[in-house]
Parts: sequence; C-alpha cells; structure tokens
Amino acid sequence: MIIGRVDEIDGHFVGTRFVALTIPTECVYVPSKSSRSKTAGGTRAGVRIQIDWRSVGLAYLRVWLPLVAIAIPVAEALLDEVHVATVVLSVVMLAISVLAHRAGRLSEREKARLRVLGTVTGLRIDPSKLQPSMREVKRASLRELMDKGGIPLAPAEILSVLDDIPMPALPLVYGYACYAGDDAEWRECAAVVYQRYELGEL
Repeated sequence: MIIGRVDEIDGHFVGTRFVALTIPTECVYVPSKSSRSKTAGGTRAGVRIQIDWRSVGLAYLRVWLPLVAIAIPVAEALLDEVHVATVVLSVVMLAISVLAHRAGRLSEREKARLRVLGTVTGLRIDPSKLQPSMREVKRASLRELMDKGGIPLAPAEILSVLDDIPMPALPLVYGYACYAGDDAEWRECAAVVYQRYELGEL
C-alpha cells in the first residue's frame, strides 16, 4: 500500500510503500495514470527512488494520529471516564493530522520547474531523489540529445553560449544540467538556464 503522498503534480506523486501500514519498505515516484512515459526500472505502479523521510513521516501522521486520537478517549471511557485533558489531546492530534494532509505540497514555481523537467525526461521529479542508476540512464539520453544539437556538455561552456541556444532547446539544456550533477557548478548552471527559460516564457 502506497501512502504518504507528497510532491503531487498533475497526477504524478511521491509516496511510500508500507506493509500493514507500519513498516516502510520503499519510496516510489508514481507517474500519472494518463502518462505514457516508460522508465527503466519502473512501472506505472512506481519507480523506486531514494528514501523520502517527509513521505514516511507524513504517512505515519496521516494514518496513525487520527486512530490514536480516537482510541485514547474510547479506551478511557471504557475504563473510567473521559478527562478534559484527553479530549484536548485528541483534538490537538486530529489538528496535526489535518495539517499533515496539507503538508508536502509543492509551490507553483516548483511545479512549473518540474513540468519543464518532465518535458524532456517524462519524470516530474527532482533528479536528486532518483536512484543513481535511473539518473544515469536519463543523463545519458539527455547527453545524446545535447551532442546531436551541438550543445556543449560542460557547465562553463554551456553558460558561455547560452545566449545562442534557441528557446525550444532550453528545456533540454536545463534537464541535462539538473541530471549532470549536484555540485555547486552544475546547480548554478541549471539555475541560470532556467532563469533564461522563464524570461523567454514571459
């Protein structure tokens, strides 16, 4: 069972697969049911990703807090009488559970960024969350497209010719910069490319 949905965007989301709602076994990226993308190592039931502790933690809060909030006063009523402190505690736990359902949402700007990545990879997820093997598969396919387009593959060289890269190719360049690495040089390159893409979209 997949619970703890976070980072939902256009039907795509990240969740955690649990056994009996208690033991997390893996975190997965689940593409939209309408998505036609096929990814190595994954199906429409989910692509295994690195552990997402937000998803795990929110799953526990969303599932178990309401159950505990109801069980405590019921148990107390069966044994004796329900105390005011118990009622207050239950209300607080229910409120936290409601907040947990609202947590894990993406900002509109982040959704827009992930949509751009999705146009070139089919995955609307930050590559840093993927398993290394999946990330490498996507990086290699993007590199091949960059090669065909005659676009440089080093961050400094990409930025040096950025003004000459046509607008339709910017999502590809941005996707490659995101998948190429997480060091400061690649992050800066990706940020500059995306900023230019945003300006071109206005």
